[in-house]
Order: sequence, then structure tokens, then C-alpha cells
Amino acid sequence: MDHDHTGQLIFCGDAQGCVYTVTMDSHTGVLSRSHRHRSKAKHKSPVTTVQYRTFSLLARGPVMLTFSRDGSLSFFSVSLEVQGYLTLRCALKLTPRLHSIRASFCPLLSLEKGEYIVAGSEEANVYFYDLTRPRHTCVNKLGHSYPVIGIAWNHGENLLASSDFGGTVIVWKRSKTN
Repeated sequence: MDHDHTGQLIFCGDAQGCVYTVTMDSHTGVLSRSHRHRSKAKHKSPVTTVQYRTFSLLARGPVMLTFSRDGSLSFFSVSLEVQGYLTLRCALKLTPRLHSIRASFCPLLSLEKGEYIVAGSEEANVYFYDLTRPRHTCVNKLGHSYPVIGIAWNHGENLLASSDFGGTVIVWKRSKTN
């Protein structure tokens, strides 16, 4: 689950690959489902990541990232005027996962060069994808000894923590590029 910057829209995924937008009345706390986006895949797969971001250069507004166990990574623009309606902007089909592996937007500082996503993998790597490159989306990878199941950026967006199935956590420091 994740929420928008106002706290009035909540986004959540389910075990069948559906993503829901739920509106919340801030005065009463009443929740109501406003939209549902259903995966087009034949076999429904659990959603393992739902992440909202207030701005994207690619979408020119708020966006949401979802990742499912079947390897479907989806990038949506979010319409705040239509109670969080989701429009699919692009999608990547990655290798299916056995574990509940997470994905995340990369830091906002990287937006000047592309729209980057980072995801763990069964192949014991952390992969970086640029959604603005349709042919060669994978731009970097970092290695682990076991399947990488968790990833998270710090608040300053200069450190990436990745955890693997063997219990190892690695904190990666973002290098400065010229």
C-alpha cells in the first residue's frame, strides 16, 4: 500500500494482480473504492510493490509503480482530478519471481537523465532500469549472494539498502557522476 501526498488517496494491490484506488474522507475517515486496475495477464499474480510519487518528468505529474510476482513492472500516471484514476504509461516484463520481491523508484535527483526504477531479483542482483529506454532498459546491477527481496532508499536518497534471502543487508552509497 501507499498513499498520495494529501493522504486522501490510498493505493493498494491484491493477490490477484489488481490495484485499487481508495478515497478517504479526511473529516469522517470513511473509505470508498474509486477505481480498480486489473492486470491483463492470464495468470493472476500477487502485487508485491505499490509506490506513489508526486512528480515524474515522463508523466508530467504524479505516478505510481507496481511490481508483481510474475515479473510485471508497471508505471502509471495518476489523475488526482479523477480520484486517482490510473493510466498505464509503460510496462516491463521481467523474470517471474518465487519470492515477494520489491521494487522502488530511484531518487528524484536522477530524473534529469531518465526515469529510473530499482528492483531485486531471484538472480541475486539489484537491477536498475530506465523506463525512457525501450530497448536497453537495464542500466546497472549490483550483486548479492542470494535472491534480493528488499530494497529501500534513505530520506536523503544517497543510500540504497538491499536485503537478500540469506539475511544479508548491504548499504550502497550513491556515487557522484560528472
